[in-house]
Amino acid sequence: MEERRTFIKQAVWMMGGVWLAPRITGRSAHGLRVLDQERCFVNNAYQTTGCRPVPPDPGFLLHPHLPGIPAVNPVPFEWEKENFSSGNGYHITDNVYLEDGKPWVLQLAISTPGKSDTASGSPLYKIWYRVSTDNGVHFTPLKQLIVKGHDRMKPVEGVQIGRNGFNVDFGRPVVKASNGEIMVPVGLHPWDAVQNKRYLPNPKAFLFQDAGVLAGKWAADGSDLQWEFGEWLRIDHHLSTRGLSEPSIVELRTPGHFAMVARGSNLGAPDLPCYAWVSFSKDYCRTWSPCRPLGYSDGGSFFVTTAQSALFKSRATGKTYWVGNLQKENPKASAPRYPLVIGEMDPDAFGLVRDTVIRIDTRQEDKEDESVQLSNFRIMEHKTKNEIIISLRRRDKTGAAAADSWYRIRLA
Repeated sequence: MEERRTFIKQAVWMMGGVWLAPRITGRSAHGLRVLDQERCFVNNAYQTTGCRPVPPDPGFLLHPHLPGIPAVNPVPFEWEKENFSSGNGYHITDNVYLEDGKPWVLQLAISTPGKSDTASGSPLYKIWYRVSTDNGVHFTPLKQLIVKGHDRMKPVEGVQIGRNGFNVDFGRPVVKASNGEIMVPVGLHPWDAVQNKRYLPNPKAFLFQDAGVLAGKWAADGSDLQWEFGEWLRIDHHLSTRGLSEPSIVELRTPGHFAMVARGSNLGAPDLPCYAWVSFSKDYCRTWSPCRPLGYSDGGSFFVTTAQSALFKSRATGKTYWVGNLQKENPKASAPRYPLVIGEMDPDAFGLVRDTVIRIDTRQEDKEDESVQLSNFRIMEHKTKNEIIISLRRRDKTGAAAADSWYRIRLA
């Protein structure tokens, strides 16, 4: 217990010991603004005319509508039936990457022999990919993602098929680095060689993950990629009981310098501050610095729910933004998953610029109880305008809404 208190004090000290509430309005002085929105509730009786679909602006179709990877595919593991999931490419957060100036497309998928997002199915994830050289009209056969020097049973450092796995998440963009490499943030369910079981230092925490980044290099004709990997980043379980999940990355001003933000948790240790955690690389995502809590650029701190968050760099403004469930009080791990906010990142201090942060949406108290979730969002980016659309499916303890809620946002 004393060791954990020490870690907490260190975390607070790293953030300057300042506990300040976020700005939560629908418009910032710097110009970030929600231009239009549609809320589709779990109980749609509150909607008398139905939910409007996302506005049919062709400028938001930055990515083509790609065919989804079939849910069942032949795999080289004869003893398993693998269940696949992939994105369709509409969103920059669909694990689809398009090479600028060329008709090359990378599409990623994950599979597990079990049920996704469970204690038994998630640690058996594998990563697969296919490529297209004609803008997604035709694709190569699906291939297992194997890092150079590894094999299909041990596709990357730390993974052994049938024992533990690694995965990509569908809520964060794939990023092109300044050296031309394609950077894919990934998570690992690590193996405890001493205990001969999956690593879970806090049994109340459900699962534990490390974070890292795959680097892909295109073949000269775009017909395939060769994959490299550096190291896995681990956080002490006294700081985040579930480790580092759902990493998101962005390249900074200096070529090869990256920031990575990952999900933390206090599940099983409710007195532990719940943050998103940031780490830095100076060598194109091969090695990483020790983690610190993500906070404001002025040194102030905030909490982040154990839920997806995302970094992305706008093609129009050139600025980096963060989207997530920012809290002024310490959350209880995955709750509450509201409000949802967006803010501009200071590239030097690498923190949220306080007066740019706006509330995208929050719980509607007359229609929703505290179990509502405004998370697991996707981001569409306009081809020419400084606008994005964020969409999500509202959920609560009773189920999910029939259609997506969405928010059209002007960037500044």
